[in-house]
Amino acid sequence: MPAPALDEEPVLPPGFEDLLEFVPHWIGETAQERWDIRARATMAEITRFYDVLLSRSEAILDHVETFPLDAMPAPTLRLFRLQLALAHAAMSVELHKQPRAHNSPYPHQVRILRTAEPTL
Repeated sequence: MPAPALDEEPVLPPGFEDLLEFVPHWIGETAQERWDIRARATMAEITRFYDVLLSRSEAILDHVETFPLDAMPAPTLRLFRLQLALAHAAMSVELHKQPRAHNSPYPHQVRILRTAEPTL
């Protein structure tokens, strides 16, 4: 992902540039999108994302909690969505040991219809 021009808003908040590589793949706006991203990822991709994000979680949460959930600047909202994706990756790494639950069909017809999601 190219760096933004000087007059453009940054992709992520300052201090989180090391996470830029994950933005194109791991940011889903909804829980359904994040589930699908995880389901399509390889275990190597999931594990790498999990390891890096887990090591940065405390700093991410310290930053995110300085804003109201419904009034996050766009770079912070993207960072928050990366953190939400970590929960999905954790299911694969800690529980399933593979991208999807054992014996679960993919693609499937289950859809998450309603969640409390912050929006821009």
